[in-house]
Amino acid sequence: MSTNRTVATAADAALWLAVHRGWHVLPLSLDSKLPLPGCRNCRAKVRDHDHTDCPCLARGDGALCHGVWAATTDPGVIARWAQRWHTSIWAVHLWASGLLAVDLDTRPGPPPRHPLNGLDWPPGEPPPADGLDTYATLAALSGGTVGTDTFTTDTPSGGLHLIYSTTGQWKGSHGKVRDGDDTVRTGLGWQIDIKCYGGYVVLPGSTSQAGLYRRSSTTTTPRPLDTWLADALTRTGHDRTTTVPAATKPAPAVPVVDAQTGPARYAASALHSACAELAAMEPDTGRNRKLFRSTTRLAGMALAGWIDRATVEAALAEAARHAGLPASEIRYVLTSGFSRPRPVPDIRSAA
Repeated sequence: MSTNRTVATAADAALWLAVHRGWHVLPLSLDSKLPLPGCRNCRAKVRDHDHTDCPCLARGDGALCHGVWAATTDPGVIARWAQRWHTSIWAVHLWASGLLAVDLDTRPGPPPRHPLNGLDWPPGEPPPADGLDTYATLAALSGGTVGTDTFTTDTPSGGLHLIYSTTGQWKGSHGKVRDGDDTVRTGLGWQIDIKCYGGYVVLPGSTSQAGLYRRSSTTTTPRPLDTWLADALTRTGHDRTTTVPAATKPAPAVPVVDAQTGPARYAASALHSACAELAAMEPDTGRNRKLFRSTTRLAGMALAGWIDRATVEAALAEAARHAGLPASEIRYVLTSGFSRPRPVPDIRSAA
């Protein structure tokens, strides 16, 4: 296969999945399989510059900023990317597309003594040879089956990507052991990687330096996440929303802002994103810092007249309470944040 045909095949596959499946896709670097660089601030990794307030993304015209958060379903943007970036590797942003991927590896090396996180390996069962064996055993212990009647990709290394549809916010994980340990203590199990929120997988039709990614399933439709797998993910701490049970602490209402101008709409979107992300955070994940950063960013917009300060304070306080921060800490962080407003971004042009 020639380079040009390889590039065209990868871009065409990504375009088809975006149009027919509504998947958010983006090109990757051929050398690293990482998202391509974005604006100047993204490339320099400027502190406090994230996808929630990047003016490049706010324009919606295909700026490749903040990795997977730039992924799109827009055929025009995808075509421009394909023309500019002659790469043979394309990927799907899983969470934005309502997907979760189980990435089963076949890396060489002996398995640990305890290959499953939180479960004993069945007595008399041979140790797993790779992630496929580990996952099959986990499925059997959980009363389920692996099943490949979902969107499935064979990777060049001999591994497998199983892609499921989901409405959940699942954390990503890597199933590996620390040096000197004999037990998998994170993820689901040995050589099983989970990818969802903020994660991506390479799409079939792509060709990396290691080889071709091929769709091995007969279907291009991902099936809903199996109940046994969802239970296993919840048991091992992958659910980003289970810190507080919904029955006892309902999610905070999304703030509604009457936005008539471009800056007001931008500020309303920033507040919406900040509240959603903060409310979903768990203890010991930087809730205080997230509240402070969101406050300083929105304080600048309030100072510029883009949004009402009282609306910002009330919405952020409610999201912080939902995340479990104490009232005294919330008041202190809000006061500190509004005393240090950040300049508003230039939403008219790229940084």
